Amino acid sequence: MNNVIEPTKTQLDNLVKPYLEVQSSGLGFAIGYASPNFPNHGSIYFAGSVQNQFGAPLALNRDTLFEIASISKTFTATLYALFIRSHSSALGDFIHPKGPLRISASLAGIPLDSLMNYTSGLPQDNDDGTVDTPPFWPQPYSELGMLSYLDAAPPSISPPGELCRYSNLAFAIMASILGAKDGPNQSGFQHFERLVFESIFKPLSMQSMFFDKVSLSKLPLGYNYDYTRKPAKLPYAAATPGWPFFPAYHGTGGIVASPKDMFQWLLFNMGITKNEVLSPLLPSLQKPSTKVKWADNELGLGWFVRPAEPRWSPSIWKDGDLDGFNSYIAFLPSTKPGTVASQAGVFVLANADGITNTQTKDGTEVVCSIANDLLLIMQRQVPLVDKSVYPMADLLSRRRQP
Repeated sequence: MNNVIEPTKTQLDNLVKPYLEVQSSGLGFAIGYASPNFPNHGSIYFAGSVQNQFGAPLALNRDTLFEIASISKTFTATLYALFIRSHSSALGDFIHPKGPLRISASLAGIPLDSLMNYTSGLPQDNDDGTVDTPPFWPQPYSELGMLSYLDAAPPSISPPGELCRYSNLAFAIMASILGAKDGPNQSGFQHFERLVFESIFKPLSMQSMFFDKVSLSKLPLGYNYDYTRKPAKLPYAAATPGWPFFPAYHGTGGIVASPKDMFQWLLFNMGITKNEVLSPLLPSLQKPSTKVKWADNELGLGWFVRPAEPRWSPSIWKDGDLDGFNSYIAFLPSTKPGTVASQAGVFVLANADGITNTQTKDGTEVVCSIANDLLLIMQRQVPLVDKSVYPMADLLSRRRQP
């Protein structure tokens, strides 16, 4: 595709201007755009300002930290493809009840792919207040706490592989499976986190980390937006960082990354930068892994695959949403993922959640609106007026979870 163009600063300024007019201090955006045809493969744009959790000013640049929330699922899916899927053609059950994790027998039989492509049969848990928790919920919520609760009170499940239900729990379980892959003595999220570091972060030259390793003096203060607040008040308020489900759900939404790292992740998944071990995994991650669809999207592993329609171009995408942070990544599909580079890709990071499109008031998350507008601009197309047709995981419900 030779008609992909770099966005201008004016175009980027116009994408964020309406939101910075509402909050002129403390709100920051990092927007990355990439193509194999661009100098240095692309660039990162910054707008706004940020401060840390104690109110001190923070630099907004390539090293600023953001909670990327559910985009973390794409890392867990990549690790699954590396250590489990690539070594099995049958895939089999996700875990045996007598295995090192001792997960309830009622959950045995869920295919591993189903855990990673949102068809596990586990209850949908991205609605506010629907995540199943112990009656006396320990804080922090540890892996052992989660697994023992699943053993004592397993959730009811539907037949796997029949419907798309967005399950955060599925990715938390997979992180436990990966952490236990070398036997019971190696079981644990500490091992899972080490696997992510050694197998993904380090090979791709990323400095990312999990939430419990982040200094609050280096983490931007985030904001919750609520447009139903009284007119006399601002539509936003400071948010508590993290998530009460950490560290048990680190595989679901626990990664904290800089714009520089997100640019590396974008380039890798687009096939612009290659890794001899990880790049061969991209076809299985980015291609439909089931016939089940969700809101016209096909389901890869961790990723959603949006087909082309007259109103829009196709894309591989994933978003993320936690109190105080919102993220989005999308790129054009490749004809041969990992071999032939995608021609255009973007990511958007913001230290606020609940911001929706203020121009058309269609309820579209700001990061989704900006990312898809930008992807169209790069293809010399006009952004859609009705942003609600852009793909986002809030199509079924509003949420403040990864």
